[in-house]
Amino acid sequence: MERRTEESVVLALFDLANHLQRRGERLAAVAGLTTQQWLVLLQIAGEPNFPSSAHDEEDRVLASDIARVRGVSRATISAVITALKKQGLIREDADPADRRRRYLAITRAGADRIEAIEPARRAANQRLLRGLAAADRKRMLDYIERCLGVLWDVREDEQLSAARTRLARHRS
Repeated sequence: MERRTEESVVLALFDLANHLQRRGERLAAVAGLTTQQWLVLLQIAGEPNFPSSAHDEEDRVLASDIARVRGVSRATISAVITALKKQGLIREDADPADRRRRYLAITRAGADRIEAIEPARRAANQRLLRGLAAADRKRMLDYIERCLGVLWDVREDEQLSAARTRLARHRS
């Protein structure tokens, strides 16, 4: 089988994601969190390095927007939010214009958890990228953001549907 650059890049990204997930688990565990809880907490807190599309014009955030931006299901985010609320790390505030809408906000305890692991996060990020010049880091971020833009594109769902149809035909 011929080695193709596209597949090599995607497989390398899977490996990178797995390693980053494990690193995230170790960092989050220091604060008694899972990686997913930590990332959602950071996003609710307004971490400036997350896409701002999860926050509205008044800098409020909804669970559904976090799910969309993070690329996970609403059910997954709901479970994370429930766990964070039980720990007193976030709260839900009703929208005065629509009481069904619940905006998420970080509590002082949540901010304290983030602060507790922030130095370790920064040090780990610096270790990971220390061999890259600033211009290379920026270029890398641009490439990753372009890839994420493609993943957010709904046409991919159509391609997956077509692939399922082809597989079903082969199985018949």
